Amino acid sequence: MFHKFEAGTPAIAEGIGLGAAVDYLLNVGLDRIHQHEQAIIAYALERLEEVPGVTVLGPKAERKGGVAAFTLAGVHPHDIAQILDTDGIAVRAGHHCAMPLHDRFQIPATARASFYLYNTTEEVDKLINGLYKVKELFG
Repeated sequence: MFHKFEAGTPAIAEGIGLGAAVDYLLNVGLDRIHQHEQAIIAYALERLEEVPGVTVLGPKAERKGGVAAFTLAGVHPHDIAQILDTDGIAVRAGHHCAMPLHDRFQIPATARASFYLYNTTEEVDKLINGLYKVKELFG
């Protein structure tokens, strides 16, 4: 009944794009995507724990999705993100819609790396190398 009050053309292209995205994901296989995501986050957490001064927040790999929130002692997460960005490494920095949690742990923000189907272990290694660069710059 209310459709007659919609102005303009409906979101046709977006609907077609969503359909193509769903077809792609189903073709790859949701189980395969999940397995890859679990493997890549396990590798990322293992590598992050090797970096002195890095604290990873959250549960172990088997209990999480493809994201790793972390801090690096003595370096603000926004600085981490900015320096990594100069090497083409994209992470988010901030509260990630969890400001009360950051307040509870008395941390100003976290850096967050996200991983999915298209990420590789080589990209995780590049992140780790970038964090060593950050450590070097901040002494």
